[in-house]
Amino acid sequence: MGHKNVCFNCRKSYNQGTDWDNIRESKCPECGALMKQVTHRFRPPKQSDVKKWNVAKFLMEQGFLYHHVWEKVFKNEKGEIYALANYAEYPQSMREAKEFVEKYKEQAIIE
Repeated sequence: MGHKNVCFNCRKSYNQGTDWDNIRESKCPECGALMKQVTHRFRPPKQSDVKKWNVAKFLMEQGFLYHHVWEKVFKNEKGEIYALANYAEYPQSMREAKEFVEKYKEQAIIE
């Protein structure tokens, strides 16, 4: 379990392994574009499935890098998190992706 680099131009992903000292962004070996780094949880669609690649790109642009997103986050009266419940499933369609981003926007990773 490691990270992956994803190229949206070529619609390919490359595993980086688990050497945490060697995790880095890199350029696509085919087109030379800077690839997006995501967690090992990302399961790339088939290269020919452009719609699903567009969904993945949209989610990543919104800060959802296939990290764990919680369905429910419970907070105390001070707004501090005290409990989490169940992982949300990442969407497969653009309509679902837009709803997902709106619903879980507080859990996005802003770079």
